[in-house]
Amino acid sequence: MTLASPSLSRRGLLLLGGGSLAFGAAAIARPAAAAETVLAEAVSRYNRIRVAESGTVRTMYFVGDDGTQFIESRHDRSRPQSLDLDYTRTMMAGFLLQPRPRRLLMLGLGGGGMSNYLKARFPELEIDAVDIDLEVVRLAQEFFDVPKDDPRYRVHVADARLFVERAAADVRWDMIMLDAFRGVFVPYHLKTAEFYRACLARLAPDGVVVANLHNVTRMYPHDRETTSAVFPQRYSFVSETGNQTTLVASAGRERVGAYQIRANARTVQPQFDADMLGLAARYYVRRDWEDTAEVLKDDFKPAELEAAAGRHNETCVKNCRYGL
Repeated sequence: MTLASPSLSRRGLLLLGGGSLAFGAAAIARPAAAAETVLAEAVSRYNRIRVAESGTVRTMYFVGDDGTQFIESRHDRSRPQSLDLDYTRTMMAGFLLQPRPRRLLMLGLGGGGMSNYLKARFPELEIDAVDIDLEVVRLAQEFFDVPKDDPRYRVHVADARLFVERAAADVRWDMIMLDAFRGVFVPYHLKTAEFYRACLARLAPDGVVVANLHNVTRMYPHDRETTSAVFPQRYSFVSETGNQTTLVASAGRERVGAYQIRANARTVQPQFDADMLGLAARYYVRRDWEDTAEVLKDDFKPAELEAAAGRHNETCVKNCRYGL
């Protein structure tokens, strides 16, 4: 490992650069761990990936052309059933609106941090985890205990948008968690109203979509405006660090109040090591984005979607261009 290169959260970079919807978002920039040992490296069509270990902490990095490392997933093997990153704990807010999911779709596997955690905490939960990068999946299975053959924890190698739109007509999920990245950015076709409508169409009647947004980037207002145009109900939860907002969106006609959110937190608390009541207390209802924000759209015809997704996945590496 090149210790001279800084080690960042892949989402943390977005706080500094052009800005992006961060489907999953973690920490701030921090120095690389001095005692890390590299366990594996791979280069795929989409990413340069490194797995390293320091003590009991194992990390999957995406590595930039300049050697900068971005934390894709981090797991402390001394606490195998805990979430190590702030953004992952905040994304558990989905359970404050849907406390009893039966089927979960995880768009973006990475090292399997959230999906592994939820499988351990909810053994009966049926999980579909999707990642476009076969090498990410291989390393996750080899080094992060993501199962290779579990009928209740299925791993699919596919583009997230194509997977959602091509799922069988009768398939519905109770919770869809969005953590899909191309390099360190979210490809445009995973940010638009059309993508969110595809997710909405795949929700069970009480289902929710969970996404994490960096609330200090230039794209945040547009991301919020886009989700507001699609989902009838949106619920916001600020992270422990304050620079991220987890958005829980649903198709529900009636709004769930703060009292019920706290009641749901008490209901699910025994299944979590994170402070769910504390998370419920970070729920807020104020509008925190500008009125001038635009709804992000794409105009792909069905026959063009696969080619467009391929272009976005292959070019969105150093910087995604969102046209704003």
